Parts: sequence; structure tokens; C-alpha cells
Amino acid sequence: MAAYTYDDFTKKLDELGYQLSDADLALAQSNPDAGMSILQYKQDYVNATTDEARALAHAGAEAIRSSYGNYSGGGDGSEYYLEALNPSSFSYEDAPEYTSRYDSAAQSTLEQMLNRQEYSYNGQTPSYTNQYQDTASDLLEQILSQEDFSYDPDSDELYAQYKKQYAREGQRAAADALGTAAAASGGIPSSYAATAAAQAGNYYASQLTDKIPELYQLAYSQYQDEYDKLLSNLSTVQSAEQLDYEKYLDQLSQYNTDRDFDYQTYLNRYSQLQSSLEAIQGLEDADYQKYLDQLSQYNTDRDFSYSQLLDEIDNQTAQRGEAVSNALTAAQYGDYSQLEALGIDTGAYQSNENYQKAVEAAQIAAEYGDYSLLESVLNMDASNNSEDWQRQYQLAALAAEYGDYSGLEALGIDTSAYQAAQQSGGSASGIVSTMKSLGDDARAYEYLVSLGYSSSITAQLWSLYQAAG
Repeated sequence: MAAYTYDDFTKKLDELGYQLSDADLALAQSNPDAGMSILQYKQDYVNATTDEARALAHAGAEAIRSSYGNYSGGGDGSEYYLEALNPSSFSYEDAPEYTSRYDSAAQSTLEQMLNRQEYSYNGQTPSYTNQYQDTASDLLEQILSQEDFSYDPDSDELYAQYKKQYAREGQRAAADALGTAAAASGGIPSSYAATAAAQAGNYYASQLTDKIPELYQLAYSQYQDEYDKLLSNLSTVQSAEQLDYEKYLDQLSQYNTDRDFDYQTYLNRYSQLQSSLEAIQGLEDADYQKYLDQLSQYNTDRDFSYSQLLDEIDNQTAQRGEAVSNALTAAQYGDYSQLEALGIDTGAYQSNENYQKAVEAAQIAAEYGDYSLLESVLNMDASNNSEDWQRQYQLAALAAEYGDYSGLEALGIDTSAYQAAQQSGGSASGIVSTMKSLGDDARAYEYLVSLGYSSSITAQLWSLYQAAG
């Protein structure tokens, strides 16, 4: 993630009042962080008090230009030199990032599910109170406590009324019988009259006795009617209570129905949230799969672009190698124009041509035991050949190849490691290793030429370098 914006860069540039090259400005626009780094190095350069500090600041800016822009700013940073392609030159747009469109909705739905309240029902539970309980209990008590039926004529008011009535009628009948008998006997009392009067009285007494079974039955009927009435009243009360209870059951059933419906609604709400979350997750999965597809395509395209860069580097390397080889061949015949066209300074190379030929001749003679030419080369006039330290080093190194390390030691070089390398045959491999460490064919070749070897030796070392990959 970028630390700065292009606006930050332009504000800083205006604040410092520096002038930057078009290349630096273009790099800052595409990469504000790199632009800010170049500004910092330029500020370090301006504020430096020694050549070393200025060199370090310039090297830092050049590293930024090379790493992020694949160019060099030259000696003072104001120029523009496009560097040869290398793997570090590769740049590609940032990978696509995934941003969920459904994160907020999923989070909200999940929170509703996790934070839902425990179920509760606000409806009032119906209650039942038997308002007939006391009446029913009283009636039941009367029924259960009713005495067994018994009949006593003397305690029967109706029997008492009949008794008075039949006694009165018996007295009247007896008086009528006495009157009738007296009239028949001329008013003289007789036994017949008494008998007739007694018979009339007894008749009504027997009539009263005959009424007792009727009165018994009537009394029993009244007893039974009273019992049946109590039963009927209890049944009526029970029926009324049953109606009330049925109303309560209906209310309770409706309460249970309403509560079940409310609870089902509660469950349905949770199921809806769960279904919504699953739907959101499905959309999220679909979006994420699209992102993975885009990322896969991005990786494929980036790999393809990188392969193209490597192919181009290989092609340029091959073309440059061929060009260098052709230039070296031409240089062997005195034509240095091709090397110069490749940007290689051949001044030192040309000035040393006679010297190199002398070295080659001395080497050939030394192979056949004649060291006079070699000694002559090593002792050439210092005014012509020893002013350049590099040349002195090459002379000393050439002598060292034949066991004479005095030249290297005179230059202050510890020859113990050199002699170890000489014994292991590693001199050429050391040069190739140094060339490879430079990381660029052009720089490697410039270093090789600067060593001052003959064109044939240079070509051989260049072939070793290319073979080493």
C-alpha cells in the first residue's frame, strides 16, 4: 500500500523548489513513493558536505531509478539512460483485491440470529372458576343426607284432615241412623237404633282406614318428587357448570392456538433469517468464486507477461552476445567501430594493442621455454605502461601466472589467496564469477575489456561467461 500520493509529491517538490528531470517526474506520477525517495536523496545530496556523502545520495537515487523506472539519471540525475532489460525490470499492475458486497448484510443477519430474544407469549392464560360449586355441593349434600322414606298417619296433616272429616261424617251418619230408628219406634230408644248408629259410625271409620294406603302412596310420591327435584336441580347446576367449563375449554383452546401461532411465527422469523443468511452466503460464494477466477486470470496474464519479458531478455542477450562476438572479431582486425556502437569505450583497448600483442608473443615464447620476451614485457618503460594501476595489475597478474608474484606484492596485494587460486586453476573462473555478479551483460563485458587481455583471451573468457549462464 502506497505511503504517499502524487499530491504529496508535488507539494514537497514545490516546498523544496528542486528541478527534476521529465523521467523522474514521470516515475513519481506512476509511483509517488519512488518520487518521494528521489526527493529525499536529492535533499541529502544538496545538504551533503563531502564528496562521499554526495556520492551516496546520488547512488541511492540511481538505485530508485533503476529499480522502479529501469533507467539511469546520469552523473547528476538530470539525464535519461534506458537500462537493459533484466528480471527486476518487470512490473505489473497490482493483483485484484476482494471486497465483499455482502459483509454488512451477512453481519447484520447473523447478529439478529445470535441476539434474538428467548420466546415469550404475552397472551393472558384463561383460568376457570366453578361458580356453581357451592350450590352443587349443597344439593349433593341434601340428596346424600335424605332420610329413608317412612310413613306415620298420625303425623300426616292430610290424614288428620281426613280423620276429622270421616269422624264428622260418622257422627252425622250415626245421628241420622238414631233419628231414623227413633222415628220408626215412636221415639222409644231401642237396641236396633244403637246398632244402626254404631254401624253408620263404623262405616266411616273403615273408610278412614281405607284411605291410609292412598295417603301412604301420596306421601311416598311427595318424598320421591322431592328427591327427584333435588336430582334435577343438581343436574341443572351441573349442566350450567358444564357450559361454563366448555366455554373455558374453548377459551383455553383458542389461547393455545394463538400461542402456537405466535411461536410458529417466532420460529418462522428465525428460519427466514437463516434462509437469508444462506442466500447471502451463496451470493458471497459466487462473488468470491468470480474473484478467484479473476485472480487466476491475473496470475496467468502476469506469468505470461513475465515470460514475455524473459523471452525478450533472452533475445536481447543473444543479440547482444552475437553483436559483441562480431565486434570482438572485427576488433581483432583493427575495427573498433562495432564495439563503440555497443557503448564500449575502446580507447584503452586500442592504446594497449601493441602491448597486448607483445604479451601474446611473450606468452607463446614462454610456453616454449623462452622467457626473455616475457621479461622484456614485464620491464617495459614505466612512462608508457605503468601510469595506469589497472595495467600494472595486469602485468603483475600475468607474471603471477608464471610464478612471479613480486609484481602483485609490490602493489600491496596479498598473494597467498592468489597463489591458492592459481594452484587450483581458478583464475579464469574467478573472472567469470565477478562478471556474473554484475548482473548485466553490458557491465560484464565492460569489466572484461577493462582487464586489458588480448582479443583472443577476451573472447575465450566471454565464451566461458556465456556458457556459465
